[in-house]
Amino acid sequence: MKEFNVCIIILNWNGYEVTRECLLSLQKISYTNYTIILVDNGSSDNSVEKLSSEFTQIDYLSLDKNYGFTGGNNKGIVYAINKYNPDYFLLLNNDTVVKSDFLDQLILPFHENGKIFATVPKIYFFDKKDVIWCAGGEISKLTGIVTEYGKNQKDTDKTSYQREIGFMSGCAVLLNAMTIKEIGLLDEMFFAYSEDTDYSLRILKSGHSIVYVPDSIVYHKVSRSFVGQAGIRSQFYLATRNFILLQRKHLPKFLFPVFIFVFLFRWVIYISLKLAFMGHFMGWKAICKGMYDGLCKPGSNITNKT
Repeated sequence: MKEFNVCIIILNWNGYEVTRECLLSLQKISYTNYTIILVDNGSSDNSVEKLSSEFTQIDYLSLDKNYGFTGGNNKGIVYAINKYNPDYFLLLNNDTVVKSDFLDQLILPFHENGKIFATVPKIYFFDKKDVIWCAGGEISKLTGIVTEYGKNQKDTDKTSYQREIGFMSGCAVLLNAMTIKEIGLLDEMFFAYSEDTDYSLRILKSGHSIVYVPDSIVYHKVSRSFVGQAGIRSQFYLATRNFILLQRKHLPKFLFPVFIFVFLFRWVIYISLKLAFMGHFMGWKAICKGMYDGLCKPGSNITNKT
């Protein structure tokens, strides 16, 4: 079977150690027709210098600042199109380690069904290699909240067979070239969080499908990008804001007030009270700011293509 040209796009932001381990695992994969593009999101830890001296076969794209998950990946995709014109794009978190045949397995479903626009692997926790982090999922139309199949569980029948799903995690996803041409790039309005939910909805609305491939295995170290108190505040802010922006973009207008009512109780009030009880008032402020910005600031770039 022909090996199609794949560009593997990995973002790095001050993550030399985890990125290095990811690249070492990619050196052992059985698929041969691929190019790794490491997109550095304005790191200040000399990541590129250290990695480029060790991994000489990789293509490096250094950005002037941190453009987030969406902007960094978009710049990597455009760079890949202009330089390599690949058949497939693999978006892969730098805090992952892959099994040797993971890419072979991800490509197989595309040969079987022309309506497939994305495939995702079974993702285990790195430090609990028999416990699932994500095996695909589904998205609530009203709240935009994702239910990830198998989360924090060991394998079951539900996570052991290939099937169409309603949500692809941006942690590891294979897209074919037609996906980018028809759906467009990631929506940079989100920066990070909910961008994969948005892209999943855009694929499904186009009449195409996302397929979960359980024989493709990836291990995830989880949330290495946001560390410390400032990182936690950013997480709460972006998660809150982006839930609202997501539903502003996808939910029918007559249902949006219902979403806000549910969201206030399911997310804002519950999480805020929990944080206040823990004395984490900066996290509470971040949620309030995220709520305000999501509702009151203009949702620029709320379009199906960016």
